[in-house]
Amino acid sequence: MIKTLIWLLSLTSLSASAFTALQCGPFDLKAGQKGTVTVNGVNAKIKSTTFLKAKDDYDNVKLHWRVKNAKAPGMIDMDLVTRQGKSLLDAEIVRTSQSQIKIRGSYDCEKK
Repeated sequence: MIKTLIWLLSLTSLSASAFTALQCGPFDLKAGQKGTVTVNGVNAKIKSTTFLKAKDDYDNVKLHWRVKNAKAPGMIDMDLVTRQGKSLLDAEIVRTSQSQIKIRGSYDCEKK
């Protein structure tokens, strides 16, 4: 599942019909054309990819990215962690000051 998503992310161009999609709580994740990832239709900026066990082990990987919040001003930091084929998305609203409350959540992911 995530192996296909990572593979699509690494390509520079994809056919319009080729994509992988995950549903993680309220977040709809799709790998799109030219190696992009969209979260609820908004392009995400990929920050890092970390293999948790061995290099190129896409069944045990952590992806970190930042995406613009479509429902409110600001950004959302996201970590998609896949272990043995099961994915979990951790999301946290990026705070602009320490006085703001911390809002975060964890969501199980399902392949669409």
